[in-house]
Amino acid sequence: MRDLIVRALELISALFGSKPGRHSAAHLNAPAVSDPSPAAPLPPHVQERNKRLDGEEVELIRPYYAAFMQNQEDETLRLRAVRKRQRELFWATMGMDYPGVRLHGAPSA
Repeated sequence: MRDLIVRALELISALFGSKPGRHSAAHLNAPAVSDPSPAAPLPPHVQERNKRLDGEEVELIRPYYAAFMQNQEDETLRLRAVRKRQRELFWATMGMDYPGVRLHGAPSA
């Protein structure tokens, strides 16, 4: 019965022209198939991406990173001012003068 099934499967695979499996002897002994079509030339933008870079041509810091760092510095300065203002208001609620503070235009002593 097994032989009958094997023969039927071999017949079906022969009809459909299936390729041998990767680990079969037929596949391992088969000559390597080369790509008959020549490679199309790459577009200029792809060729530019693949060219070798010289160290003098490359920016040390990318523009998007420089912009990010500038935003970080601006945000840090803004947060420092906010913290200072909160500290001043805390001391004012305690009735103490924070050195060098002018709350609401009042002259500092």
